[in-house]
Amino acid sequence: MSIIIGALTLTGCSDDSGEAKAKGRDLTALQCPMVETGQNGGADQYRPAENAFDTAELLGLELAEAREKAARHSCEIIVSRQDDKNLPVPIEIDPTRIYVYVAHGVVSHIEGVGGGL
Repeated sequence: MSIIIGALTLTGCSDDSGEAKAKGRDLTALQCPMVETGQNGGADQYRPAENAFDTAELLGLELAEAREKAARHSCEIIVSRQDDKNLPVPIEIDPTRIYVYVAHGVVSHIEGVGGGL
């Protein structure tokens, strides 16, 4: 029993700074661009491209600045909601599109990457 407790205690340790350091990519991040990896059970599968970035970096940026940042990663921003009004958006899947909400000219929410119905 003490071996299990010791192992559980060790897994909670971190470096001297008191902060645990994550390894690898954040698997919950919405990244762009995505690349197709094939199908699984009839559904297209995607993974982040080599030059992908976490779209959360766009939050709080002016729309023009966000578009420039996305373009550096070969992505395009589509505004799906602006100042509490829904806007028409393309319905086809495109893994280089980032759908965002904008409030007063600033990106306020990342709705998703890729689109489609």
